Amino acid sequence: MPPRPALRRSTTNRVLGGVCGGLAEYTGVEALLWRIGFVALAFLGAGVLVYPLLWILLPAGTAPAEAAPAPRLRETLQNGRTPNR
Repeated sequence: MPPRPALRRSTTNRVLGGVCGGLAEYTGVEALLWRIGFVALAFLGAGVLVYPLLWILLPAGTAPAEAAPAPRLRETLQNGRTPNR
């Protein structure tokens, strides 16, 4: 199992501060899904508080050459998942 990167804001996958991109790189879940989740939380009221807090509390990411991109959702859906062994 490869080592998990540090939880940081992304420098390569950033739309608004790089929070969702950083969470995507950390968890391996597509950044779009994180963004949809924060929009859903915003409708519930919690996302309006959580996202700015993460933006402030998460340190800035490393140089783009060192950042590992999150796996692409489209590739996973087209190729399927590889078995974990």
